[in-house]
Amino acid sequence: MRALIITESYLPNLGGVEKHIASILPYLEKAGWQIDILNKKELIKGQAQIKYLTLLKIWYLIFQKRSLIKKADVIFIHDVFIYYLPFRFLFPKKKTITTFHGFEKIYPIPRKNIFYKKIAQKLSSQTISIGRYINKYYSLAEKNNYLSYGGVDLPQAEMEIEDKEKNSFLFVGRLEKDTGISIFLEFLDILIDKKVNFSVKFCGRGPLEKACQKYGQILGEVEVTKYLRKSEVCFAGGYLSILEAMAYKNFPLAAYNSRLKKDYLLDSPFANSIASADNTRDLYQNYLKLKKQKNILGKNYELAKNHSFAKLADLYLKLAKQK
Repeated sequence: MRALIITESYLPNLGGVEKHIASILPYLEKAGWQIDILNKKELIKGQAQIKYLTLLKIWYLIFQKRSLIKKADVIFIHDVFIYYLPFRFLFPKKKTITTFHGFEKIYPIPRKNIFYKKIAQKLSSQTISIGRYINKYYSLAEKNNYLSYGGVDLPQAEMEIEDKEKNSFLFVGRLEKDTGISIFLEFLDILIDKKVNFSVKFCGRGPLEKACQKYGQILGEVEVTKYLRKSEVCFAGGYLSILEAMAYKNFPLAAYNSRLKKDYLLDSPFANSIASADNTRDLYQNYLKLKKQKNILGKNYELAKNHSFAKLADLYLKLAKQK
């Protein structure tokens, strides 16, 4: 069997979608699949770009590589169905599975973005929504639409709490307002006011880097598991970082500043496993409550085990084989 993956970007770029794809590939290859990948950043690398004509350029560049579409038994698309749109009509019988990873950082969601996802679902053979909130906010149908919350690679050996650095915090995600980072920084201000000695590292890039620098070290876009081994608390920007925090036995923190982000967190299997709030005071109180829960780190570790990349790959394989 052969598959073609179409995505916005891929390794060496680091991000949730890139890691999602890279982590399931070994399982697909082990199952005997041959994988080709087309991503926008690689396609347009070195190409002259004309404003408003980028999409036409992408279609043209994919057309030049249409032999990959012809040879593929399945097309896996990650969010960017628009890149494949004309080829869906050129190859109408080609099995197409689209994964919806998230929203476009704009809330309320623009109507055109909702329209794009509805078109993607209509024209795909099957779809996967990473989070129940996607179906709700994009008004997607449940038929042939499968729910997932992503996956995680567990550490080779279960983490020992004694190996953690006391009061060590890790922020994982974009250093942008929509991640709730402002609430996290105010959370750190509470620790300062209470004269708590702590350390903090920020894994990410964004416009709020300067504001973060006075609290701790900016690591940039890095592989976070190296730092999760030592950190005690992880402020997680999304499902992947929540799962990684639980797998490496960090207390997960999260914040929401919109109704969508609230549903993202609370209408999920992780609602009772994290400390979350829409304001600093409640986040701090919920954090203290979380730490008091009996064996919460062990329970979270078991929850992470149930969301492994191996199980996620099984979903892709299952859908690919369905008629």
